[in-house]
Amino acid sequence: MAKKIILLSGPSCVGKTPLIESFTKTHPYTKLGRPVLYTSRPPRSIEKDGVDYHFRSEQEIRALPRERFIVGKTRHIWQAVDLDELEALLGEYDLVIYDLHPVLVQKLMKHPRVQELDAAITRIFLQPASLQEIENIHSLLGDVSMSEAVASIMTPKLVSRAQQQGVELTDEVMRDIEIRAAAAWEEIEMGQSWDHIIINHDGEECANWKETPPRGEAGKTLREFVRIVNK
Repeated sequence: MAKKIILLSGPSCVGKTPLIESFTKTHPYTKLGRPVLYTSRPPRSIEKDGVDYHFRSEQEIRALPRERFIVGKTRHIWQAVDLDELEALLGEYDLVIYDLHPVLVQKLMKHPRVQELDAAITRIFLQPASLQEIENIHSLLGDVSMSEAVASIMTPKLVSRAQQQGVELTDEVMRDIEIRAAAAWEEIEMGQSWDHIIINHDGEECANWKETPPRGEAGKTLREFVRIVNK
């Protein structure tokens, strides 16, 4: 079997994490490598260092050697990909799946070490609404930018996720949500050049993801993801 790398991208809270988790639950015999990224943001209450992310300071991440790490600013935080880890995972698994910000996807695709890998790379962009749906919302809202129109979709999702995680909606948390929502349109524009775009209306906060297999739009999204992975 040829080695495969899946690069999954999309705006914050669009459903990337539950999609990958649902894939592993519904396909338990598919062995896959899950890299652990570096991030400068603080851990959420349910996250563990070294398991969900390597939580490091901005200074530590920016100082990582570029011959080994892909480093980039994603919205207002810094993240990094360990290429040594990627190569090790490809040695053990036929399938490696990343949840990556579009900025890191672009950097990864251009890195010489990645271009030399004997693996097929597929970029999948998870989008909260179609471009036509976004345009319709933009028209309905009147005198607002496309960024503001998309933020009107993403803000309720991000707030709901925070509440489900038991996070107090402090000024700092709301500022973080505002930044994530405001960046969504720019990220969607970047994702239009990806190999595949999946429209997923059931964001990370949606209860449909709690079922195995997931119901509704979440289930439809999972089926399309599986189809692409198995191509």
